[in-house]
Amino acid sequence: MSRSGLPLIARTVPRAAILVTAVAEVVRGDVLYGGFCLVALALTLVPAIRARRMAAGVPIEIELVLLWFMVADMTLGNWLGFYRLSWYDKALHLSSSVLVALLGFLAIYVLHLTHRTRFHPWLDAVAILLVTLGIGALWEIAEYGVDQVFARRTQGAPNLSPIDDTMFDLLMDGLGGVIGAVLGPLYIRHSQRSRVVVDAFAELIESHGTNHDFMRSTT
Repeated sequence: MSRSGLPLIARTVPRAAILVTAVAEVVRGDVLYGGFCLVALALTLVPAIRARRMAAGVPIEIELVLLWFMVADMTLGNWLGFYRLSWYDKALHLSSSVLVALLGFLAIYVLHLTHRTRFHPWLDAVAILLVTLGIGALWEIAEYGVDQVFARRTQGAPNLSPIDDTMFDLLMDGLGGVIGAVLGPLYIRHSQRSRVVVDAFAELIESHGTNHDFMRSTT
């Protein structure tokens, strides 16, 4: 098998697993969660559709990690019942928070490139940590809302009460944010291919904004 075919397979397998999970959940009567899986699956295609360039978009390493985290949550965790394991949810919270922090770093990196500003590592690290904690808090609020409105049991753990589970999750989010804030600059520095992809995406955004400014100035 050619090396060019490996990324396609690595992208296709987790998407297929998520699709199977969505269909299985709908078949067994959980239409709400099945629909959620389908929406999440569709959102993974947005960066590629928006970029419309092979040289621009989300680095493949980040995309693959995101897809396999979705499989770990939806297929393994919810469908196959791995969340019954006391440590499984915490491991996913920590690792997914690292991913969120890396995505936050990439967003800040693109912002610096498009606005031609210099990096301020400490301020960037604090911003990444706050964004990661904020997203983690929003996730916990969403879980609470889903439990209240749809009578589900997304909060709590086999060995923890809902409040202890929530606080433990936020601690994992904070730790993941710190790890991601440290790994992000190292990732861009040592991954030449990913830096090229992110730089191309920044150029695409900048040119798109320039075109909009030009259209406004001529009307």
